[in-house]
Amino acid sequence: MLSRRQLRSKVLLALYSFFQSGKNDLASAEKELLRSIDKVYDLYLLLLLLLSELADADRNDAEELHTKYFPKADEVNARHRLHQLRFINELSAHADFRNEIKNRKLSWQNEGDLLRKLFLEIKKSEDYLNLLRSEKEDDKAFLTLLIKNHLLPSEALNTFLDESNIYWNDDFDFICHMLLKNINAYYDQSVFQLFSLYKDEKDDKAFVRELFTKTVLHNEEFEKAIAEKTRNWDLERIALVDIIILKMALAELTSFPGIPVKVTINEYIDISKEYSTPKSKQFVNGVIDKLAQEFKEQGKIVKSGRGLIG
Repeated sequence: MLSRRQLRSKVLLALYSFFQSGKNDLASAEKELLRSIDKVYDLYLLLLLLLSELADADRNDAEELHTKYFPKADEVNARHRLHQLRFINELSAHADFRNEIKNRKLSWQNEGDLLRKLFLEIKKSEDYLNLLRSEKEDDKAFLTLLIKNHLLPSEALNTFLDESNIYWNDDFDFICHMLLKNINAYYDQSVFQLFSLYKDEKDDKAFVRELFTKTVLHNEEFEKAIAEKTRNWDLERIALVDIIILKMALAELTSFPGIPVKVTINEYIDISKEYSTPKSKQFVNGVIDKLAQEFKEQGKIVKSGRGLIG
């Protein structure tokens, strides 16, 4: 699920916190980094569970129809409702999903007001009315609209995520994208399968640990090298994020012989565009090019495999 780009970004945030804190407990910081990555998976499961919880609210709403004196015709004659959708039923019955939810102790039990608010907003929407009236079963289309039009832009949901975990709002768009991939895959293949957090858990965890550790352990060396290449810059005015990005790039260039130099440079230029100032791209690009060339000449960058140098 998580790409190397996203793993690099998680390391960047962890390093920023580590350097800002002034602490030197590397083992604890590394443990917290891996925990922050694992929390991404909690968000993925929690949002899948949210779909199930909204379906339960829809089921309760349908059951209450007979208690109303003047129920709406659309609801009485509904051909399709949220709780009847095949993806929802498959998800609710999926053993691995239920086990993960139980093991991680994830729940919306204490968020009744938020669930009710979300469901009522969905119920009043034209998207939902079209589902009720639709002659044709089009579960995938409705679930896509549910995520894009009602979950992603929800201020209440975004506030809840922000208050629950400081990183979850950054991950929200990506996880919604993964939910859409789940939905598309299910309706294309008629099989629901949970995504894994890592594409290759052993290799990806090793990458994260080494990138974080090498950046910290070589901090002074990298800082000196960066200072030499930025003599015309006021270092105090350079964004701390840019400095950390450069240090990470140097750690990756010198510690991962299987990653091409150009890949590393391009990755950190792109990360600077997302996490730093508008001028960071040019700054990071210029400095890292010079440093990479210097480190090559000094024999500090050694790449193995055909085509990996340059």
